[in-house]
Amino acid sequence: MLHEVKGKLAKLLATENLIIEHRAVETAQFDVVRRVLTLPIWKFRSIDVYDLLVAHEVGHALFTDPRDWSKEDKWRGVPQNFVNITEDARIEKLMKRKYAGLSKSFYRGYSDLHDEDFFDLADEDLDTFSLPDRINLYFKLGSRVKINFSAVEQGIVDAVDKAESFDDALEAARLMNDLIKQEYEVPEAQQVPTPSQSGPTEQDKKEPIPPQEGDDGENKGNDGEESEQQNNPESPKEEDGGAQGKRDDNETRTAESLENKLKQMAQSEDLDLAYVSVPKISLNHVVIPATEIHDYAEGAWKDYYDRLANEDVVHWYKERIAHVETDYLKFKKDAAKEVNYLVKEFECRKSAAAYSRASVSRTGVLDCSKLHTYKYNEDLFKKVTVLPEGKNHGLVFVLDWSGSMADVLMSTLKQLYNLIWFCRKVGIPYDVYAFTSEWNYKSCRLNPIDKVEDTIHVADDFSMLNLLTSKVNNATAEQHMKNIWKLASSFRDHLGMTPPLLYLSGTPLNEAIISLHEILPDFKKRNGVEKVNCVVLTDGEAQVPSRTVRLRRQWEEEDNIRNRRITDNTFLRNRKTGEIRRLSPYYSEFTKTLLDDLKASFPGINVIGFRIISSGTGCNSMLNQYVTSYDAKEKARISWRKEKTFTIKDVGYDSYFVLADSALDNSTEFEVKVDATKTQIRNAFKKSLGSKKMNKRVLNEFVALVA
Repeated sequence: MLHEVKGKLAKLLATENLIIEHRAVETAQFDVVRRVLTLPIWKFRSIDVYDLLVAHEVGHALFTDPRDWSKEDKWRGVPQNFVNITEDARIEKLMKRKYAGLSKSFYRGYSDLHDEDFFDLADEDLDTFSLPDRINLYFKLGSRVKINFSAVEQGIVDAVDKAESFDDALEAARLMNDLIKQEYEVPEAQQVPTPSQSGPTEQDKKEPIPPQEGDDGENKGNDGEESEQQNNPESPKEEDGGAQGKRDDNETRTAESLENKLKQMAQSEDLDLAYVSVPKISLNHVVIPATEIHDYAEGAWKDYYDRLANEDVVHWYKERIAHVETDYLKFKKDAAKEVNYLVKEFECRKSAAAYSRASVSRTGVLDCSKLHTYKYNEDLFKKVTVLPEGKNHGLVFVLDWSGSMADVLMSTLKQLYNLIWFCRKVGIPYDVYAFTSEWNYKSCRLNPIDKVEDTIHVADDFSMLNLLTSKVNNATAEQHMKNIWKLASSFRDHLGMTPPLLYLSGTPLNEAIISLHEILPDFKKRNGVEKVNCVVLTDGEAQVPSRTVRLRRQWEEEDNIRNRRITDNTFLRNRKTGEIRRLSPYYSEFTKTLLDDLKASFPGINVIGFRIISSGTGCNSMLNQYVTSYDAKEKARISWRKEKTFTIKDVGYDSYFVLADSALDNSTEFEVKVDATKTQIRNAFKKSLGSKKMNKRVLNEFVALVA
């Protein structure tokens, strides 16, 4: 949880949608091109240290120039470790200036690191540290340690402190390097003293003379200790109240110590986070066109009849098919009232929405009926009400084509067909897709889906059957609807004449949601619509897929893409939105995350779910799984008892309509026998009203979402 929170903190500090990744790496890294900030999984008890490190890395992302400065002639020879120190001081100053509240985080964070001796200062004389080390400590620890600088060194400190641009930091590092060279590189003319020199000159005092070849180390001046200082540039030497003689003034031991100890604190073995993306799926591979599906189905049925030798069996099948067509026409007639109700509600809501956005403006033309009020009325001009044009809509339906749908597929189709007839009445383009793993089952090995590492795995046999579409004429659309009705009747009545490629299969619901990342924009482009609504009709959850990784096993010569299980430490990364979401290995939570990611990728869409459950124990199971509030559960139970339906919010769908399978099959027509008793008439009437009430409530909510 801490890593997710700090990832969001990094985005806020950077004021952009950086891709934040926490991985089992030793040091933080920032990809300036892809804008990916990789942070180690630090094992810190202190939140201040975590905030400090996150802010520090964001500072590099915001202010560090990504160019390769080491190849520029001006900075050639400037040590990288010097630039690291001056640039760290600069970007931390800029971060504290940009976000005043970070000053405390930096102070407390570095205090915690100092207390745990991350700079390796225990029992050390800071005056013996190199100039880069002392500058590093000065800007990171400040008043917590006493740092001495000579007058010359103070000029370098001031240059680091005043650095505003990246070039300023490079210049400060160059000045630091030049000073060190001046102190320890003796000019050739001064390496051999002249006989006329009776003692050390002022220049000699400033620049130590290294031992000459054959020097026996005897005292050359008044004091042996002073002579040792002159001959050994690594010996301490006092001047201007500061420390200048160092063991090695090019070393940056404090920075290296901090880096090494941070590496040790990175959880490289205990925890590894995985980041995956939604794969880009080829629509030519997974989408099966409607004409291909129906040509195949009609051809398979014709072949089936041709093979039947028994006339009685042929006659029986013909009767069954005639009965199926009669049922379809009867349902279409019964549904006309509901469809007309949908159309009326849709048009009313569209008009109301348009008037609510209406604006009134003056025309510049005098209103003669108001001229007599000129003495006390300034508004003498005619006004006009401007109504904004409504958006054109489109609907994409996703139908569950899994084995568990066999008994409720017909009931689900009734809801679907109501919505399709509604679309055709108001001129809304639509497409109906059924997700399945049967159509490509045999051919998938010959034509597999391309696998990309670090993505959610989509099986090769996955496909989306474009069962129905508005792109065909009315006669063809009607025939296609009859074909699907015939398939659903075959599943329900076990007629045994389903074409093999259209068998019900598993439940690749999650793969279907992934494919919507390509289907929705393609639908929007093909139909020229502004607003797309997506409706998912299913009877259950789907299994969590795996993720892809690139690895090489010991006995393999090359890397291969393999599948690995998705765990709690797997995150879904969306490069389009810059958002990162934690994935869950539990099916309902996993699907919710995919839906949230889909809606974030396409902000203008509504995703509506229709869930068909049994009228027995299905209600409690759904409520326990998706609803946490006691009051919300009780409200849903009351609605379920009265209307056999309730709606769930905040589970990925904009609205998740839960419907009883038994209620869906109820006819809305009031039918009783001629000799029916009063009780039978009353019960039939109540049943008819109850069904109408449920359908009206669901359709009302649906229209409110899509209008």
